[in-house]
Amino acid sequence: MTTSTTGELGASEYIALTTFRAGGTPVTTPVWSAVCDGTLVVWTPGRSAKVRRVRRTPRVTVATCDFSGGHRGPEVPGTARVLARDEQSAALRALTAAYGWRFRWFRLVLQVSRLRRAGGSPVALGITLS
Repeated sequence: MTTSTTGELGASEYIALTTFRAGGTPVTTPVWSAVCDGTLVVWTPGRSAKVRRVRRTPRVTVATCDFSGGHRGPEVPGTARVLARDEQSAALRALTAAYGWRFRWFRLVLQVSRLRRAGGSPVALGITLS
């Protein structure tokens, strides 16, 4: 997919990330994203269902959306993967640059919730558009 599409999705406040269950059922989640080295990146708890689905089936679709996940643009196919530890710091910087204090607050909430329940360490997902 063209860099302009990646840039447009990265410039959107929210994207609808659709991952697929083992049976092929789509599950859409509105998430924050940013562009890092030509790839869309997302920050999420490591034990979240979307991470398990991406590890099983890397096929995803993304679209611009509003806070509640209502699509504002066409779905674009892509592949996702959990980024390696050394790639996560760049993703973290990109998301912090894009969302500022809101992303810092989100990270703090993830840390606190991690202490309460088994959300696991946060991870970054890298999404490459087809």
